[in-house]
Amino acid sequence: MKSLKKLQSKDFTWPVLKALNDLYEKKKSTAKIQQVDYIRYLMTQTDLIAQKKGNSNVLVAGEGYEEYYEANFQSAYQYYYNFLNKVGIRPDGGKNFTEEDIRTLMVIYESRNELRGNLANIEDFSGKIFDYAGSKYLKFKDSVRNAVLKILEIDAFPQTSKDLQYRLVVDYPTPKAIILCENKSFLKQPWNAKELEVKLWHVGGNNIAILDDNDEMELAYPIYYSCDWDFHGLEIFQRIKSKLKNRDVEIKILTPPFPHQYLPSDSFKHNSRWNYKVPFSGLDKKVFSSKEQEIITKLIKEDLWIEEETNVLKDMYYYNVI
Repeated sequence: MKSLKKLQSKDFTWPVLKALNDLYEKKKSTAKIQQVDYIRYLMTQTDLIAQKKGNSNVLVAGEGYEEYYEANFQSAYQYYYNFLNKVGIRPDGGKNFTEEDIRTLMVIYESRNELRGNLANIEDFSGKIFDYAGSKYLKFKDSVRNAVLKILEIDAFPQTSKDLQYRLVVDYPTPKAIILCENKSFLKQPWNAKELEVKLWHVGGNNIAILDDNDEMELAYPIYYSCDWDFHGLEIFQRIKSKLKNRDVEIKILTPPFPHQYLPSDSFKHNSRWNYKVPFSGLDKKVFSSKEQEIITKLIKEDLWIEEETNVLKDMYYYNVI
């Protein structure tokens, strides 16, 4: 399938997606979604959705809705619906998952054996895996917590934590390569592994020590690193490259294809900054090719960065491999 990009609004919780699908399949919905900003926009600014005449609690699909739904929501809904069914979670409108919740549940499913064998307490697990929501998320989000327990086939989280250096993976039985990812975004798109015939590993930040435990057979494949092109991401790549070099293993960084989607370094919730007190921000030029150095120099000079998630992994992989 094509890369399934995240929907653009945080309004797209599972109940909203389910209601939009009902409007597509049944031409109506009784779901209580009329106060959702995006739904209100469709009702007031377009003719795609309207209240049923004589019953304002029912929404009906208008002219053009079918084409609109197919273009914007059908692929996402069907993929998430199939996943929830596969893991035994009833995909009804009562499951108050956000889209990010569902994508994170996909990562948990792919890494369920690793996570179950090295299980953290609920706060540590939540803070590590649901990093977008924090350590208390699973305690108070019953539907998500119950889904995690079901996927991991456990009754409860332990009271104490083990070492958190577990490996989040999306496996492929006969991989052509391994892609290490600084962030979890590409692991939340597990179809990437199947399409590219690769394994995806989450290796970033303080999580690189997991590379010490990989056997030689796992490290025999071509290895690539996908990351944010900012100081932190590139510095992590340097550390990984040094660690693997000690084991006579080569790794290449995945260069984003043109045109690059630049962001200012002081963009929202971005904490990495270039170091202007030392040349090349203190990075080791020898680690990077001339083309890579050229991109980094521009980023430093103009105080920019390139977010990993703004790239399409398939395009970036083939851009670097072929």
